[in-house]
Amino acid sequence: MKAHGALSTRVLTAATLLMVVFFALAFVALDLAFRRAAETSLEDVLQSQVMGLLAAADPTDANLLRLPDALPETRFSRPGSGLYGQVIDEQDETIWTSRSALGLRLPAARPLETGRIQYDRASLDDGTDLLIASLKIEWEFETGQTADFVFVVTSSLRGLQTQIARYRTWLGGGFGVLLLVLLGVQRLLLRYLLRPLGQAESEVRAIRSGRLQKLSDGYPAEIQALSSSINELIDSERSRTRRYRESLDNLAHSLKTPLAVIRSHLETGVSDRETLDEQVSRIRDIVDYQLRRAATGGSPLGQVNTPVAPAVRHVLDALSKAHHQKKVTVSEDLDDRAVFPGGRDDLLEILGNLLDNAFKFCRSRVYVRVSAAANGEHRAGELDIVVEDDGPGLEESARGSLLNRGVRGLDDNAGQGIGLAVVADIAESLNGSVSLEDSAFGGAKVSVKIPPLHSPG
Repeated sequence: MKAHGALSTRVLTAATLLMVVFFALAFVALDLAFRRAAETSLEDVLQSQVMGLLAAADPTDANLLRLPDALPETRFSRPGSGLYGQVIDEQDETIWTSRSALGLRLPAARPLETGRIQYDRASLDDGTDLLIASLKIEWEFETGQTADFVFVVTSSLRGLQTQIARYRTWLGGGFGVLLLVLLGVQRLLLRYLLRPLGQAESEVRAIRSGRLQKLSDGYPAEIQALSSSINELIDSERSRTRRYRESLDNLAHSLKTPLAVIRSHLETGVSDRETLDEQVSRIRDIVDYQLRRAATGGSPLGQVNTPVAPAVRHVLDALSKAHHQKKVTVSEDLDDRAVFPGGRDDLLEILGNLLDNAFKFCRSRVYVRVSAAANGEHRAGELDIVVEDDGPGLEESARGSLLNRGVRGLDDNAGQGIGLAVVADIAESLNGSVSLEDSAFGGAKVSVKIPPLHSPG
């Protein structure tokens, strides 16, 4: 499967883009705010300069205004200072110009409302940007005559533009450094936050190589659910593999009896087509049964009760033929009312393993008892299957482990240590139990107890 890039790279890329957009918008907003604040401050300064010119103006006998050569604001007297003053009469004639405007052609003022300062922008011939503050007043002379005058103060914007450029440089540099710091912190934080994923990846590799069985606990809550699901998947896969392996073992073990019967007929030269067909059919049933168990993991639900006595006689007949040279004496005590709360295949698997072991390890005698305790009218009670032999028996210290796979009761090479484990698995799946004891005949006694399908209410 094709990889689509590391998660950390995706997160870093997305976060970087978001931060770049954020800082760009913040830069624009702060720049506009600073520029507007600077322009407002300059407008306030020009307004005060206009009021200063108005306060310094004196009327003349010719009904005009005169301003002194020396003003409180010295920049009006210094050529090229960037601050210029003018007074214009009602015929649009300039009656006074500050020394700072010497040699310059200042832009003309626009028509104004009387008594309100108006701000305009213009440029000099050399391209210098200007901010103009104009105030139109109506002056009443002592003679009673009135005249309109416009007081104009013009300021170069070079200083303001230099200040804004410096601020932009400082703001852009500050944002750039802050962005780099945040990216570094983000990378460290992301590395810390993704550390559990790295640990999970390492543990998955260890599981793949066999150095670890499952993912460890202790992950953050967001990852713990994934870790638990992976562990469940691993357990399920191992359980299925183990089930298939056990099914193959069970199949090999279950085929031993019908194959022994067929081999016995072949060795003795007895031609019994019916017996051979029966054993071949039994082999086919065993294969189908083991395949079903491998697929379902146990006995299927919804099984009906199966009579036990006919199944016991069927297995005894097959084993007697397989072990005809041993001349085993079989004693039976079968309750025809006893039923097995499951399918015939499971019952044959139990009986086949128990009786095969008895025939294999006995000296000459095998005893089988099947009973069912009464549990009300027309209702089967607990099934009790007992198989005994007069063989060497089982060591008491080893009985606890004989129900595990691969453990043999005797040190022989004929068995695989599977039979009793299969019996125990089927019994446990039906809420039953298996017990191992000493037989009264001197050998081993195996008891299987299985409760009925429906316990009494």
